[in-house]
Amino acid sequence: MREKATISILRTQGNGTARGVPLRSAVFGLSASVLCAGILLLPVASLMAADNKSELKNIQQNIAAKEKSVQLQKQQRSKLLAQLQSQEKIIAQASRQLHTTQTSLASLNKDISALTTSISKLQTQQDQQEKQLAEQLDAAFRQGQHNGLQMLLSGEESQRSERILAYFGYLNDARQKSIDDLKKTRSELSAQKAALVSKQTQQKSLLAQQQSQQQKLEVARVARKKTLTTLESSLEQAQAQLVEMRQNESRLQDKIVKAEREAQARAEKEARDAQRIRDRETQAKSKGTTYKPTESERSLMARTGGLGRPSGQAMWPVRGTIEHRFGEQLQGELRWKGLVISAPEGSEVKAIADGRVLMADWLQGYGLVVVIEHGKGDMSLYGYNQSALVSVGTQVKAGQPIALVGTSGGQGTPSLYFEIRRQGQAVNPLPWLGR
Repeated sequence: MREKATISILRTQGNGTARGVPLRSAVFGLSASVLCAGILLLPVASLMAADNKSELKNIQQNIAAKEKSVQLQKQQRSKLLAQLQSQEKIIAQASRQLHTTQTSLASLNKDISALTTSISKLQTQQDQQEKQLAEQLDAAFRQGQHNGLQMLLSGEESQRSERILAYFGYLNDARQKSIDDLKKTRSELSAQKAALVSKQTQQKSLLAQQQSQQQKLEVARVARKKTLTTLESSLEQAQAQLVEMRQNESRLQDKIVKAEREAQARAEKEARDAQRIRDRETQAKSKGTTYKPTESERSLMARTGGLGRPSGQAMWPVRGTIEHRFGEQLQGELRWKGLVISAPEGSEVKAIADGRVLMADWLQGYGLVVVIEHGKGDMSLYGYNQSALVSVGTQVKAGQPIALVGTSGGQGTPSLYFEIRRQGQAVNPLPWLGR
């Protein structure tokens, strides 16, 4: 059949005659061949389609499983983050209490040392006064041939004191003064010994309290480390971290904006009041006189006058090693917007300039954060803290301790994250900081 169809086609192409019947035979033969081939290939095509559908179904099932896994992972991470926040707040409270106890204990130890020195001096003074008085009595008794001198000097200490006092009427003015001085010394000595006992009892109590606080802090740190290990093992790789960092930055920005909005009325009023004081100074100067602001007015102008031009005039928030600098690559296209300064855990973090606390709260990625506004759109930010020593609305002075260095926010080593923001934009803080 195929051969006839092929010959007929060739002949038609050769001489152009007898095209009718042979050509139809060729077409019919070719159609039949294709039909036969289609019938033969039909089971194969059906099988391939079934395989594709099965593969697609498997892929869809894998995607669904992966999405479910991711969702569960997100839920687990949310629980772990909440747990981390709770644990780090416990650490913050315990470290703050420990810091207060250590400060009280240092002051108490100083008082005990001073009391011990004073008691030693009083004891020496008492011995000298008793010796002098004994010599005076001895001389008086010898002059008066008093036979009771041996009784006076050979009895117990208390008996000796009572017998000495029994002879008050026989002493002259000089010896009376010696006795009065001795009584005063003994009274002071007795009072200071009682005070020392009280201080030592208080010291013992504070030491026990300190030990308890340290144990509580250590337990919280161990729990935090366990949570952190679990959290780190559940984190996605670079892309997920990148997304989280963007979200953390956005949350921080939103938090600051919200805090600014809540404090806006008060900040605007303070700015107007400070400007009025500056205007008074200017007017007085133009008239050839001077206007001397009060202490509260100077404080108001200082905390609302902004950070000024960067010329190394501000103090460092903490002394340590700079681990990351402003503008360095953080992750992908993200860059550091401040400094990361490593320092011993528990070191005091200090305000770089006068201002008012705008925010003191735990924030994901930054841990326990303290933000201080300095007026004219300037603010400084301190993160990763172990504990905050100030609260929202507190007026602070340059150099005042506001927090303690820590590892909150999931940091591995103790450090401080420090930013300066001007009109809401992070700027390089180094030019403001002195040497």
